Formats: sequence, structure tokens, C-alpha cells
Amino acid sequence: MQASLLALIVPLLLSPVLLAADGPASEPATQPAGPLRIVAIGDSITQGRQGGGQHKPTFSWRYPLWKMLVDADAHVDFVGSLKVGFNGDPDWADYKGQSFDRDHEGHWGWTTAAIADKLPGWLEGYTPDVAMILLGSNDKEKDTTLEPTVKAMTDIITALRKKNPRVVVLLGQTFQEWKPFPALREAMVKLAKDLNTEASPVVIVDHSPGWVSKPDAPGTHTVDWVHPNVAGDEKLAKNWFKALKPYLRHKPQAARQ
Repeated sequence: MQASLLALIVPLLLSPVLLAADGPASEPATQPAGPLRIVAIGDSITQGRQGGGQHKPTFSWRYPLWKMLVDADAHVDFVGSLKVGFNGDPDWADYKGQSFDRDHEGHWGWTTAAIADKLPGWLEGYTPDVAMILLGSNDKEKDTTLEPTVKAMTDIITALRKKNPRVVVLLGQTFQEWKPFPALREAMVKLAKDLNTEASPVVIVDHSPGWVSKPDAPGTHTVDWVHPNVAGDEKLAKNWFKALKPYLRHKPQAARQ
């Protein structure tokens, strides 16, 4: 009787040890179903334009970023209320048999406050998992005070969290070298620290290191001091991709074949 009882108990006592030695007792958590929904929020730098006459076309950093995501086999879906460039589209050519995902919230010439005012309405049409924000270049008040820009950026993040409490915010830094942009970047760093949470991270993406705005300087990144050229868009895209990489999802195996 005693021997029979021990024969039953000993395996039960040893089984957790065996599971721990062989690996986790449960399967690892799987990634969420469906693509990672990304909204690109910004101004002309985010929108891009067809160009013409004295205005050179600008592709937007969204295009080279999208190609990087295709190369990475990432499962993403860009969302937004717009699909077009300013005054027409640049040559957003197909890549590896896929068409450019054009949805975005890049609004040519808009201020941070103007975006903050309209964003709640736009968000009625989609729910982003990640927001990539690059704003501030058009904010006139920044020459005397940064408070309106900081408040408007806070309102943008608040609106995003109201739609998705777990949204990841990638807060891009303006790249211009002259005043007041260095101070604006410092203000955004402080804002990110103040608003960052475990549930909804706010991650600074600094585009300023190594940036050359002067359009006729060696290694320039712009066509006109402000709007990126192809090299500038590529530089921005690489920064965005590095920040986005930890949050990426990958396509189901069947979709890769």
C-alpha cells in the first residue's frame, strides 16, 4: 500500500522540475492578430508633393519607410484621412510587386495646433496602434514661446490615447539647425518624459544629428532648406524604422508564400 502511494506521489512532485528543465510550461504569448496600424501625422514633410516648375518633387519619408517595411516582411497598415501628395502625387512606384500604402495625416502647411484641433474627427475613421508624429516647423509662435506647441502636442497625444489607450507614440524631433528648433527639441524631450507611460510609451525619435539643411551644401538633406530631398527622406525613414522595429508584427506564414 505504501509503495503504491509513493508511486503515485513521486511523479507529481517531480513534474514541475521536469517542465522547468525542458522549457516553459506554457506557450509564449503570440503577437496580436492583424496588421500593426500606423498613422503618420505631420505637415508638408510628411505629405510630400508632385512638384513642378521651380518646385522639386518631394517623396515624403513615408515612401522609403514603407519599402523598408516591405523588406522586413512586416505586417503593417498605414491609416489616415488622406491618400495624396500636395498638388498631386510624386512617383510613388510599386516595390517588389506591392503598391505603396498611401494613407496618412500629413497636411501641407498645417501647424501643430491645427492638427490637434482636427485629429479627434479624423480618428473616428481608424484606430492606430502606433502614431509617428513630426510637427512644429509651421508654428509661428515658437519664435517667442514654445507653450502653444507643447500644449497642442499634448492634446494630440491625449486624443490618440482616448481612441486607443495603448497607442505607441513615436515623437519625431524637428531637424532644423537654427533657433528656436534646438529649444523646441528640448521641450519635446521633457514632454515625452512627462507623458510616457508603460501602457502607452512616448518615444523620442531625433532626426537632427547630422542633418544638413542648406540645399547647396555638400551632403544636403533638403531641396529648399525645409523639405527633404531623397537623401533626407531616406535618413528620416531609417530613424523611424529603428524606433518602430520593436513594435513590428510579421505576416502569417501563409501570407508570406
